[in-house]
Amino acid sequence: MNALDCLEYIDAELIEEAGRFEGRKRKRWALPVAAAACLCLLLGDAWLLRGREAKEPGVQKWSPSLSAADYFRDCGRDRGPGLSASDSIAMPPYAAELSLDGERRELEEAGALPPLPDHPAQHFWAYYNGNGSLYKLSFWWMERPEDETGGYSDLRLTAAPKELHEVSDEIVITKDEAGNVIPPRVTVTERDGIRIVAEGGEHEAKTLTWQRSEVWYQLYASGTDGEARIVALLDWFWAHPLNLDRFREMAGECFTCCTRDEQPEAFREQIPDFAALGYRAESELVYLASRFGDGPREPVWFDGVYTREETRIRWTLSTGADADAWEACLGRPKEVREEKVTEALSEKNYVNLYVANSVMATLRLEQGSAADAWKIVHSLAG
Repeated sequence: MNALDCLEYIDAELIEEAGRFEGRKRKRWALPVAAAACLCLLLGDAWLLRGREAKEPGVQKWSPSLSAADYFRDCGRDRGPGLSASDSIAMPPYAAELSLDGERRELEEAGALPPLPDHPAQHFWAYYNGNGSLYKLSFWWMERPEDETGGYSDLRLTAAPKELHEVSDEIVITKDEAGNVIPPRVTVTERDGIRIVAEGGEHEAKTLTWQRSEVWYQLYASGTDGEARIVALLDWFWAHPLNLDRFREMAGECFTCCTRDEQPEAFREQIPDFAALGYRAESELVYLASRFGDGPREPVWFDGVYTREETRIRWTLSTGADADAWEACLGRPKEVREEKVTEALSEKNYVNLYVANSVMATLRLEQGSAADAWKIVHSLAG
C-alpha cells in the first residue's frame, strides 16, 4: 500500500484535529511551496522509486557532460485540460520542532551547509518525534528584493532518516476531472549507482529527490530559479552529504525525560490500569517537549513496560506519529473487536490504536498471547 492509498483510512476527527495546527509558525508563502515539493515527494516515490503503478521511464546515466537541463528533460506539467483542484490534507507527524536559524554560520563553517550569501533570509528547522528521535530537517534559503518587483528565490533542502512519503506533513494529490490521480512526468538519472528523480521545468517549481547513506534528500527551487541553480545545490550536497548525528544531539534542547511518578497526570486517561490487570511496571517513562523549542514542556511521548508471569507488554503513546503509523491503526478501543486484534497480531507483534485526538497508542506484545493483548485494549473501551 502506498501513501495515496492511506488517505481513505485517515480518521475524520484526526483531520479536524490536524486543522488546528494550521496557525503554527508558517509563512503565508510556505504552503504552495510545500504543496509543490510534496507532489513530487509522494507521487515520484510511489510511481518511480518503488516502481508500483506506472511503467518506469528510461533511466539516463550521469556523466560529467550532463547539463542541468538534462536532469529535467522529460519533465513537464502538460496533464490535459479540466484538472480539478488538488486535494490536500495537513497532519503534524512530529512532536516538536527546533529553530536552527541561529546555527547558519556555524553549519556553513563546518561544511554542513553551502554558503548562499545571495539568500540572506532563512527558515531552518529540525523536527523531532515524541521520543526525541529525528524526524526531518528543513533548510529554506530565501531572497526577497527590497522593491518587491519580482526576482524572489526560494531554495529548500528536506532531509530525513525516513522514506519519502513520511518526510512531509503536506499530502497533495493532483486529479483529472474524473477524479483519477495523475502521476507527474519525471526524469530519472542514475549517478554513482544512486537514482535521482527530477520533476518540474525551467519556469516551474523544481524538485530533485534521492536517497544516499540511509538519508532521504529532496531539493526544491521556485519557478523563478533556473535549473542550473538547483543542480548546483545537488552537486554541493553530493560532495558534502549531511551527517544527521549532529542534529540528533540537539534534541535535548526540546526534550526532557522523566518517570511517570514525576508526571502522574501525563496521559492519565490513555494508559490502561495495568496494576488492576495484574501487571507489574518494569519502567514508565514520560517525554516532555516544547512544541517550538521554547515555552513550557508538555507530555508528547510515553513508554511503559509491564509484566505478568510470562506475559510482557510494551505500551507506547505518541503525539507525533507519521502517516504510516496512523494508517495502521485498528481504530478506537471501543470500536475494536477481539478478532481484529488477534488477526493483526498474527502478522506482527504490535497493534496501533486511536486513544485520543492526536494521540496514538502502540501495544507491543513482546511475550504472551493475543488474548492478553485484547484484555488490555478492552480495558480502555470504557
